[in-house]
Amino acid sequence: MNSMYSNVVLYGLWAVVPVVLAVVALRPVSARELTRFTNRYGLELKPGTMTAVTQSVRRGRTGRLVGAALGLSLYPVLLAFGVEIPSQSLAYGLVGYLVGAFMTSLAPTSLEDEVRHASLVPRRPSDYLPRIALVTPAVAVVVSTAALIAYLIEPRRTVADFYGSPSGLAAAAIAAVATFVAIRIVVARPQPVTSPEMVVVDDAVRTQAIHTLAGSGIAVALFGTGACLWAMGGAAAPGWLHITGFVAGVCALVGALYAWAFRSAPWRVERTMLQ
Repeated sequence: MNSMYSNVVLYGLWAVVPVVLAVVALRPVSARELTRFTNRYGLELKPGTMTAVTQSVRRGRTGRLVGAALGLSLYPVLLAFGVEIPSQSLAYGLVGYLVGAFMTSLAPTSLEDEVRHASLVPRRPSDYLPRIALVTPAVAVVVSTAALIAYLIEPRRTVADFYGSPSGLAAAAIAAVATFVAIRIVVARPQPVTSPEMVVVDDAVRTQAIHTLAGSGIAVALFGTGACLWAMGGAAAPGWLHITGFVAGVCALVGALYAWAFRSAPWRVERTMLQ
């Protein structure tokens, strides 16, 4: 009886999470959020840029959190209509967050009613991301592929000690390609030419979008890699491969958590101001 009551309470609390996310997504931008944003990207708010920064912060937050709320709600909503899918609400929530970030970052936007032109100062992904963030998605796909090949050809144990999923390769590949394409699109987006201050704001907004895309995408890719490594190691008969799969899988999952935290990493773009 107590166990049943506990389950009801836990499910009830979990059902409230999407509602809370939706409320937080739609609330006005606080002074604390603006301060955190400006400190993170080295901005100095001025009367001419306050509105642009506020709109950008709210737009990005709304897209990400609404996407997460929809993802978390996917399983119970479909179940209510008689459609059964795997009960992986947390995974759906993470994917929803990533999709929301992609949609927000790639949708047409304007910081003001300014004219935008092709960048007069060439922009590269390395202006906004450390090199390791640029190569990690490709590495995740390579490692996932190698783990899947080993899983298919190596001798199997009678009973697996731990479990993963070879389908993690698809998650790693899709996340890597989507992240790479999205980052390239955001980097190549035309810049405002109205004032040096708006160029700085544009770089900060661009950096936030790219860090969100990179952090979320790499986290999903490494999560898929970890699933492949655990599938390989759990089923592998050779002892060295069994241990390697477990340890490497744990490292991939730790890397996924670190990548997720990278979404809010401070970063300042150093470039010559337009005059």
